[in-house]
Amino acid sequence: SPTRRGENTECTTATVVAMLTVPMRFPLLTLQLIGFLVCLTVAGVHSFMLSPATAFGAFQRPLRGLLPQSQVVAGRSGKACVGIGHRTAGILRGGKTRAYSPMGCRMVDVGNEPPVIDLARLNTQELTLDSEVVQVIAAAASRWGFFQVINHGVDAKLLSDFDRVTKDFFSMEKEEKYKVKRTADNSRGYFDDELTKQTLDWKEAYDVGSQGGSLDATSDVDGFNQWPETPAEFTPVVREYFSEVTNLSRDLLRILAVGLEQPATFFDDQLAAHSSYLRLNHYPPCPSPVDASFPLRSPTEQEGFLAINRHTDAGLLTVLRQKHDEPNSLQVYMSEDLSHSLSDTDPAPGRWVSVTPVEGAFTINIGDMMQVVSNDAYRAPLHRVLANKTRHRYSAPYFFNPPYNVDCAPILGAPVYNVVNWGEFRRRRFEGDFSDQGEEVQIAQYKMDKDSAPVR
Repeated sequence: SPTRRGENTECTTATVVAMLTVPMRFPLLTLQLIGFLVCLTVAGVHSFMLSPATAFGAFQRPLRGLLPQSQVVAGRSGKACVGIGHRTAGILRGGKTRAYSPMGCRMVDVGNEPPVIDLARLNTQELTLDSEVVQVIAAAASRWGFFQVINHGVDAKLLSDFDRVTKDFFSMEKEEKYKVKRTADNSRGYFDDELTKQTLDWKEAYDVGSQGGSLDATSDVDGFNQWPETPAEFTPVVREYFSEVTNLSRDLLRILAVGLEQPATFFDDQLAAHSSYLRLNHYPPCPSPVDASFPLRSPTEQEGFLAINRHTDAGLLTVLRQKHDEPNSLQVYMSEDLSHSLSDTDPAPGRWVSVTPVEGAFTINIGDMMQVVSNDAYRAPLHRVLANKTRHRYSAPYFFNPPYNVDCAPILGAPVYNVVNWGEFRRRRFEGDFSDQGEEVQIAQYKMDKDSAPVR
């Protein structure tokens, strides 16, 4: 039977010595020696797999991003095969929690926190269901709904310029920012009064987005972009950044499509007229923030404040820019019961887990429409943002959204959801965010069997 690390095996050193002293001309003993070597190898590999996090300790934060990298490769037997090598993508941080991929035919170790995945050798023209990057990202999307990517191809100087103009914009006087303030009829622009779960967010923000695939168009759903006159570099830098994260989203959507046993180009048609938007967030210091252990509900004013209350993202995919040297505020709600949806209206018992930002990485999470399309194979996780008492924090989520006229429907198995029209869903979600008039729509309301009550 398998042994634990540190225990003696049936194959002892004494056995080795005894067997090696016997002339190899005896075939039976030769077979015994071969059997011993197989036994020793299996025991060693099993012992290694019992604690991959310990075994890969040397490849964690101090050496993250260097090769060789720790890898997770799904084996045909269904267990995770952990090794070291130069491959397409690798998990650079993780623990021992394993999750099935959407097809249920593989098991991949995705860690005790959302994994960090290296995209340095990504080639979206050669993706298959057996590609390591597909298996790892599909497993992370299934288990966590969150992961981080490094070596993603977005230029470091552009990231630096984007961070700078973001801070410059929010440092302006309120009167200047109000010149581009959003309204009930136009979701694009500056605001400092957004609600999440009917509680006021502790932040100020600015939204700019694509209407029908263009930053210069107008739509009946989201309105039109309002570009500030200052800072002078704001508009060109934000436009370039928007284009780059759109390209990254395309690559990630191709990986996720293959993980659902679809062609890599499955989501490509939605790029031409996508309705994605970019949000710039500034979280100022808060005099009475709740702590990281606050439970799954809205705090009262006496208890304190969250920067953003619990929620799921509405679209297909979110690409988040957050900095490693600012407060670690993003938390994802993690449930051990994978049979439950992690939506706000149907939560399983679980815990809040911090998503620690890695320098230069993007944090990726699955949105509601992807959960619908994947028929719950990928999960749009509940997450929230903690406020901080003394420090400022900046972030920039890019929400990749389908065209307004797209009907999202499950493509795998017996449908769990009815058809969801994206334009209607987006309109209802914005109404709930803008004011406490109207319902903050959730995908659980589109389930075939609606029997869950919202968490208050």
